Amino acid sequence: MRLPGLLSLSAATALVLACNIGSSARSAAESLRSALNPPPPPPDTIPEMLDYSADLGVNISEMAKLPEGVLWIDLAPGEGAPAARGDSVEIAYQGWLPDGTPVDSARQALRIGSGQVIDGLELALPGMKPGGRRQLVMPPGLGYGGLGREDIPPNAVLVYLVELRSVIR
Repeated sequence: MRLPGLLSLSAATALVLACNIGSSARSAAESLRSALNPPPPPPDTIPEMLDYSADLGVNISEMAKLPEGVLWIDLAPGEGAPAARGDSVEIAYQGWLPDGTPVDSARQALRIGSGQVIDGLELALPGMKPGGRRQLVMPPGLGYGGLGREDIPPNAVLVYLVELRSVIR
């Protein structure tokens, strides 16, 4: 996600650099325009535009969307008090590429908000109740981004199934 101030700073920097290196006003304007209007992301990085393996059971039209971009649906609601940022929790999760290739799985204890798991997973934990199961679809920027991982290609959309096993307050 780009911040408006950061975008303005990069646009201003592009304009200053273009003027300082002797560029014409036309090329300076083109540099400014490209900084202000970046190209759209490729379709294979937009979760709503992908086809998912039937084995994953993803139905985008039934999912809610967090402001940050994580799509989610509760498969089992769980019981008890919901987890909140700052709570220590125990989770179990599995992750796949949209074609159904498994890429991640673990059982882990963590404090919500501590950055111990990828952003998309951590953003989806608040509100879950112990015993709850939630399916997530996350854009690349909330997973492994442009770098990827040995078994996850760069800019991959990821599908996760996470179970909140317990909340420790």
